[in-house]
Amino acid sequence: MKQLLALCLIVLPLSLHARVEPREGEEAITPEPMVTIVDDHDKVMHIHQINGKVYGVKVIPKNGAPYNLVDPNGEGQFIRDSADRILVPEWVLISW
Repeated sequence: MKQLLALCLIVLPLSLHARVEPREGEEAITPEPMVTIVDDHDKVMHIHQINGKVYGVKVIPKNGAPYNLVDPNGEGQFIRDSADRILVPEWVLISW
């Protein structure tokens, strides 16, 4: 009985692995990322999209540092990504 239980505990995890493959004659669905480069007179924009939906824009101004605009919720409202800035705590530890 213990041997049967041990065998089930060894074989059970191996049988739970699922493989997701396309059926015969079908192609796999893989999102193709696409980058469109738009050269404006004062900036260059790299528009990143998958399946026609824009998920991020990298803006490289002629004068200034580049920054990223991201759509965090997928609602089409882009905000400036804070990952390109270093946030420094401004706590007051001691004052006299």
